[in-house]
Amino acid sequence: AWYMLKQRHCELARRSMAVASAFGLAAALSVVVLGDESGYSASHTQRMKLAAIEAMWETHDAPAPFTLVGFPDQEARETHYAVEIPWVMGLIGTRSLNTEIPGIKDLVVESERRVRSGLLAYDSLMTIRSERENTPPEVRQQFEDNSDNLGYALLLKRYVEDPRDATEAQIKMAADDTVPGVAPVFWAFRLMVGLGFSFIAVMAFFFYRASFRGMQFPRWSLWLAVIIIPTPWIAVELGWFVSEFGRQPWTVDGVLPTALSASNLSVADLLFTLAGFTLFYTVLFIIEMGLMLKYIRKGPYMDVEETEQWMKRHEHRLKTHDGKDPFAPTPAE
Repeated sequence: AWYMLKQRHCELARRSMAVASAFGLAAALSVVVLGDESGYSASHTQRMKLAAIEAMWETHDAPAPFTLVGFPDQEARETHYAVEIPWVMGLIGTRSLNTEIPGIKDLVVESERRVRSGLLAYDSLMTIRSERENTPPEVRQQFEDNSDNLGYALLLKRYVEDPRDATEAQIKMAADDTVPGVAPVFWAFRLMVGLGFSFIAVMAFFFYRASFRGMQFPRWSLWLAVIIIPTPWIAVELGWFVSEFGRQPWTVDGVLPTALSASNLSVADLLFTLAGFTLFYTVLFIIEMGLMLKYIRKGPYMDVEETEQWMKRHEHRLKTHDGKDPFAPTPAE
């Protein structure tokens, strides 16, 4: 697009645009399929993340609607001015018309139950560690029955050293902690999806012009293609944000809380490491961008002016080789 705007290497640029638009359209459509599969998987394995993505505070009758836009209020636990599309979330998340997707409030109640179950597992585990081979069978059985929820008991370590000493209020706070920051996840997801569908529209437009309009592109569309160059990277980062921030407070969902997975490095060590990585990758970024811009300006091959300059620089060699390759290496070379 840049070459066509600058009227350089236009034929090559048009052919490249035809290939890029076909591949880009196929890739953008495939991302929709992968995203649908990811949403279906999350409805089984990371239900709180899915509810946060939708700012779904209540459990809706199946099939659940998709919230197109709205303003999540985490303190009030409601979404203001929500614009919903009926059935869509239910179809994406469950691929059925009769399966409910639990809302955040119901999931918090379930989390409280799992915290209490995890406390039984934690208490049994401490007994097993102290008694070892003398552990009563019923204690081992209690651990087996509740071990899947042990990670939820570990959420209490944010408030108390020994989870078994937690108060009722602390148990409820630990259950509330299983809700990530809803508004950031909600908006990051919608920006990511919006960018994804905009890629489909842009690629479809260029594919249509390349296939049915003789590879003629309006000037505004070429500027659009140049302007949106950074947006795929932005979409990727938004996706990572949704994935990581939406999983909080877990490093491993339901198993290892983030607060317990931190390293023992000091703040100074972390600052030094982050500063080093930031500096290193900033230098690499500057070098890479400089090289990219250099070779974009240079183009895929020499233009007429560059060819004339090249001929002048090598004129003496061209004149001294009658009928021979002027650039074949000499014995001295």
